[in-house]
Amino acid sequence: EPPPAEPPRQAPGQQEQHLHLMMQLLRPQDAIRLAVRLESARPRRVRYLLVVRPDEEGAEAETALLGVDFAHEGAARCTLGMVLPLWSDTQVFLDGDG
Repeated sequence: EPPPAEPPRQAPGQQEQHLHLMMQLLRPQDAIRLAVRLESARPRRVRYLLVVRPDEEGAEAETALLGVDFAHEGAARCTLGMVLPLWSDTQVFLDGDG
């Protein structure tokens, strides 16, 4: 049986470009606290999960999870696929093998 195909490598600087494009989706006072690239069911699509919160003091109550999609690795724009506000009693479970 042939070895599994290696996933496509990210071009140098591609992650920085993705972060720049994702920042353009946010309000000026928002900041990305965490960005995680996810595996996608579609081979070419690139997906990220972001934890976003305003830079203001005491703004922890406004934290949200954002799902961001790029059509392909070198895409010049991204779309917002999910917005999930995190409240003090919110529990988030990420399940799957990705």
